Amino acid sequence: MTIFKDYKNNITVRVEPKYDELKSNPQNSLYVFSYDVSITNNSEHTIQIKRRSFIITDAFFNIEYVEGDGVVGQTPVLKPGSTYNYISFCPLKTSFGSMKGYYTATDEFGNSLKIIIPEFVLAHPYSIQ
Repeated sequence: MTIFKDYKNNITVRVEPKYDELKSNPQNSLYVFSYDVSITNNSEHTIQIKRRSFIITDAFFNIEYVEGDGVVGQTPVLKPGSTYNYISFCPLKTSFGSMKGYYTATDEFGNSLKIIIPEFVLAHPYSIQ
């Protein structure tokens, strides 16, 4: 599990990546990773997650950009002290890689916030890290 504390916006993001053996097919270079995310609003203001932007890199340094509205089809509103949880997935052609990115949110006053998610590792349990 990896925990990121965004001190500027007072938001905590917890990411727990897992290799999904049932959905993966290593013989066809398909490695699927799920990642469980918790976003906690530690600030004094309500925020809403509007967009996500991720950079996904595999072991061969192939890069994929993923951007879109909200997270898993939702634009969650987080009141002070509340947490939003979701699970998503990432297919790779290699047994390990990484993700990093950010969420774009707005606070209750309409101010835009950029919540940074530093790089975290996606790795098959038997891959070299």
